[in-house]
Amino acid sequence: MPVEIKELHIKAVVSKAEKQEASRLKPEDIARLKKEIIKECVREVMQQIKDKTER
Repeated sequence: MPVEIKELHIKAVVSKAEKQEASRLKPEDIARLKKEIIKECVREVMQQIKDKTER
């Protein structure tokens, strides 16, 4: 069953301190953080799909 995502809202707040910290991250850490973000997004999408199918 194909899933169509009609809207995706991403909110972020970046301050000077976070920008400086991001420049100090190692590539391995950045890759790990990206994977965590993707995993959380997929979990949220799957939860939304489950909620819709239960109705």
